[in-house]
Amino acid sequence: MSGKQSSLGMAMRFNVVIEGLDLGDWSSCKGLEMTTTIHKAYDPGNYAYEQLLFADAAYPIIKLERAIDASSAKVRKWVQSKLTPLKQPAAIPFADFFLGESATITLLDAAWQEVTSWELRNVYPSAWRGPSLSARKAEVATETLELAHEGFM
Repeated sequence: MSGKQSSLGMAMRFNVVIEGLDLGDWSSCKGLEMTTTIHKAYDPGNYAYEQLLFADAAYPIIKLERAIDASSAKVRKWVQSKLTPLKQPAAIPFADFFLGESATITLLDAAWQEVTSWELRNVYPSAWRGPSLSARKAEVATETLELAHEGFM
């Protein structure tokens, strides 16, 4: 045993950066997963076992949530920038319309040092939700950002 303690990732400590734009720290991240389709087939003439054929990898939408803070304006501005081409389709070449950005989700330890990270390819906002506001409730105002992507493997 070396005596050196390993860094443990804290589930509530992670940061999101999209193409160099720091979208701040988030308290919830769901959807960091990958599933594949597996097909089973027999090799003609050999029925002793099935062969596994690895196919399509699928990545669900990443769902981020946190209390609204000073970096929330950056999030809304980034989402708005992605909607601009939809409002003015002639503003960008058609081929460039399908070029998304890369995003990095970084898991941090208790001392806010990096433990590991995930690089998402071709990221787009698929949803943003702001808080439900009510003067009758004393709740933290939260926002949710959903990211569609082409994967991180």
